[in-house]
Amino acid sequence: MLMPRPRRAMSCLLPLLLALAVAGCGSGKPAAPPIPTIELKSAAISGPIPVKYTCDGQDISPPLEWGSVPARTSELVLVLVSFTPVSSTRYSVNEVNWAVAGINPQLHRLAAGQLPRGTHVGRANSGTHRYSICPGHGKTEDYQFELYALPESVKVPAKFVNLGAFYVFTTTHQNPVIGHGVFAAKYTRPSKS
Repeated sequence: MLMPRPRRAMSCLLPLLLALAVAGCGSGKPAAPPIPTIELKSAAISGPIPVKYTCDGQDISPPLEWGSVPARTSELVLVLVSFTPVSSTRYSVNEVNWAVAGINPQLHRLAAGQLPRGTHVGRANSGTHRYSICPGHGKTEDYQFELYALPESVKVPAKFVNLGAFYVFTTTHQNPVIGHGVFAAKYTRPSKS
């Protein structure tokens, strides 16, 4: 799938997908209201992603924290998406590197490398069910941690695979997004010596 290169490409697409899902294409109904923003950040990342949180280090998820979520949130979903530059165009190919559903909305942080009980990890494009940041040697990739607040639980494990893990809750009437946060960072993997 080709996406525009800017960091917030997925974030820009989300309101459109939601407007179509809620209003119906060509239905004449008003567009969906703006989605509330959830502040999402990591105290461990202030620039490029540290090696510790990649396959060149411990390959564990960084600590993440977020602000308040909408009152009627039933579940939070966290997705890590990568954007791989395509040299001949202004586009990048996006992949799901990690997808976690079932996060309790009472939580406001995840410790490094830790997931609470009751969460479900979807299968990433790599075929694994675990976090990993591992671009090719000498390559730079843009990453976005995306947090979604949902009013209902995600249906798992059905469709909780690859991009299905992302789109299953952004394009269905059963799981409309009611809050969204984004945290972006890059990682350049060293060349082989």
